[in-house]
Amino acid sequence: MSRYCASCGKLLADDAKFCTSCGAPVEQTTASNGQPAFEQTGSLDTPQTKPDDSLAYRPDPAAGPAAVETTQRIPVAGTPAQQQPVSAYASDSPQAPAAKKSATRALIAVIVVLVAIIIALVIFFVIKPFDNAATQTTAEVAKLHHDVDDDDLKPLGNPNSLYDDDDDDDEDGGEASLSEQNLYRRLSEYYDLLEDLDSQVRACAETFNGSYLEEDRTTRQNLADVAERTEDTIEQYYDIVEDLDVPTSSKNYSSWKDIIALYDDLDHRIDAICDAWEISLKYAKPADHKNEIVAPLSRDNVAGTNDNKYRLDFEERYPGAKPVEVN
Repeated sequence: MSRYCASCGKLLADDAKFCTSCGAPVEQTTASNGQPAFEQTGSLDTPQTKPDDSLAYRPDPAAGPAAVETTQRIPVAGTPAQQQPVSAYASDSPQAPAAKKSATRALIAVIVVLVAIIIALVIFFVIKPFDNAATQTTAEVAKLHHDVDDDDLKPLGNPNSLYDDDDDDDEDGGEASLSEQNLYRRLSEYYDLLEDLDSQVRACAETFNGSYLEEDRTTRQNLADVAERTEDTIEQYYDIVEDLDVPTSSKNYSSWKDIIALYDDLDHRIDAICDAWEISLKYAKPADHKNEIVAPLSRDNVAGTNDNKYRLDFEERYPGAKPVEVN
């Protein structure tokens, strides 16, 4: 008579005690000779050396591994009760909290880097405009020398360095001749700059006349800043030329004095314009204070005229101030 496993339904051998598929014990009531279905040899499949062993049943390895054993053994009379098998699966891995901590630390590191980048960008865009404004005057001074090709001409260097160390002295008065030649080149450079600076002062005067009554304060402030930078440039050159300290014996001594006076004329003219802008910027409606604003310009006029005395002196002195070349 064929028998089937009550647990999985697989066909069983006639003398099988356990299912070779799922490992479940075969339910038998009596054998053909009237004996119990399971013969006892002490205790059913229980190791004799370790009474506390909880796994009494060990399935055939050829039948394949079982997932988790859930079937209880059928106790036989006189056999100690068998314990439930322990689950084959372990508890959750203790590495899970550590992985969460690692992810949190990585997120914090990313946030710190982003904050540092934002701070650096803010510093760059806030401080950089001030750096540009601070160097603007120096850039304009350098621009005035763009057409100077002679490497020996160093207008912002030591103004009293009147001797070329690389040249040899002539036999007859070579040192004096060299000093005069170097002085001539220096004075010629500063003389040539006067024409360009005069044009800048005239431009500042024209923009003032057309805009000092403008109600837009931003427009007036921008034009006033241009006048201030022009004044700074003129004053730098005035100080350099004055510090040359040319000896009275030089053939270009009078030329040097005239060039100093010409820079002084330019300084007075641009200074009056800057003072007038300062007054204009005090008022939201400068048209109501016209006479007060133009007062600095009128103070330097020749009595009874609208001619600025410093402009007249510049125009008269400039042609004769050109340095004389010494052979």
